Amino acid sequence: MSNEDAGKSFITLDMDETRELRWNFRALQKFESRAKDILKRHEIFKPGMAVHAGYILSNFLKISDVLEAAVAAACDIDGIGKKDGPSEAAVAIQGYLDRGGSLESLQQKIYHSYLVVNDPSLVAVWQENIAREEEAARINKEKAEAKLEVARLELADDQKKIETYRKLSGSEPQG
Repeated sequence: MSNEDAGKSFITLDMDETRELRWNFRALQKFESRAKDILKRHEIFKPGMAVHAGYILSNFLKISDVLEAAVAAACDIDGIGKKDGPSEAAVAIQGYLDRGGSLESLQQKIYHSYLVVNDPSLVAVWQENIAREEEAARINKEKAEAKLEVARLELADDQKKIETYRKLSGSEPQG
């Protein structure tokens, strides 16, 4: 997230139009209610489970219906489409994607905007965790690339040995 968003209680996004992700008490109530229904439908939420917006956002935001409910609540727009049509939130999400955003970045911005309002002390910790995960992914990619390069070098060396053996033994490759 950019440092300019750090002190704001909302984040502005270019979606189908410019929208603000702004969590307030009513948005939290709206989101929790809708998200619990979604999680029940997916057989994730069971009666008696103590779940709240932060738990749902941090664990289930990759579920498209939960993402739609979060955008609807945070932007104070409709999250349920009319008769086979997309909801206003779905249109906003598609607009974000059409403008070059990704679902992952949208999910991060939604969770970030939630933390800014509900637990600002966790924003820095959360951002450090994201940076650590990105660094670990980068390191793992570099390790995989290095292993591949070693395998290529070993293959080239083995092929040279085979060719040298064939020349010394006088055998011609069977083709």
